[in-house]
Amino acid sequence: MSKQETKKQAVFLNGVFETVLEEIMNAQKKNPGTVFYLQPHSVYEIVYLAKTLPDVTNPITLYISTTHDLDKVCYIADIVGWEDKKEIAAKRITELNEYILKYQPGEKEIYLKTDKGIYYKNLISIINLKRIPNRFSILNLIKKSDNTPYKPRSRAGGWGYVYELPSWLGVEDTVIKEELDNESEKQISESKKDSTDVRRKRLSKAKKIPAQVQVISVAYRRNPDVVVEVLNRAEGKCERCKSDAPFIRAKDNSPYLEIHHWVPLAEGGDDTVENAGALCPNCHRELHFGQKADSKL
Repeated sequence: MSKQETKKQAVFLNGVFETVLEEIMNAQKKNPGTVFYLQPHSVYEIVYLAKTLPDVTNPITLYISTTHDLDKVCYIADIVGWEDKKEIAAKRITELNEYILKYQPGEKEIYLKTDKGIYYKNLISIINLKRIPNRFSILNLIKKSDNTPYKPRSRAGGWGYVYELPSWLGVEDTVIKEELDNESEKQISESKKDSTDVRRKRLSKAKKIPAQVQVISVAYRRNPDVVVEVLNRAEGKCERCKSDAPFIRAKDNSPYLEIHHWVPLAEGGDDTVENAGALCPNCHRELHFGQKADSKL
């Protein structure tokens, strides 16, 4: 089984009215933990929800775009229930309508049938609806059917089965990696100037869990053949200090060495065997941060 196949599955709803979502958001503030309902106007079953039957202990992540922003994931929620509208008993419909009028009056009622008398299929129960401050492209959603990005549609409606994304995607604070690193270094330098007592006083009041930020940085799709050829050339020894690799990798039992580009890729260096070396972690870190950060020697 591939890594992609082991990822948890999620559902994407394409083009929900923002007025519906905003009403839920406002009601959530007044009634924390309350279950709310989404009613896709479709006569077709969301098969994955019907088979899985999510609940509060086993929720399914829901990604939502809006009718005015079809190419962006704008909201995230937890699906905690699914019902087939045609199978809901009359008594249950009465209770649901009373519930809707109390918490989602804009919906008015549970819509059961189309104008042609055909039953709508899906009643979705959700909790923890969140608006994403940094809305991201639905191209970030990977379809379960063929592992390709979910492409924006020109019309609202429908859904897709996708893989769950990392929880940090859409975190409100977004920073450039270089700026975050520079800020951290500056704060550490300032901290060194203070006395131990001053630092300990701050530590006694500091939060133990750091705030999450979304980091923007540039990366490179490196050639795997360069990596393998350089590691084979090194034969388990650091090509700078000539020491044996410090340990063996758990995943493949190979000597642990890191690939370093003598002329960095960010400075226009080539991703070639000639411009790369296999280094132990100490040499690699020294080349990046040491006082004598020389080239190959």
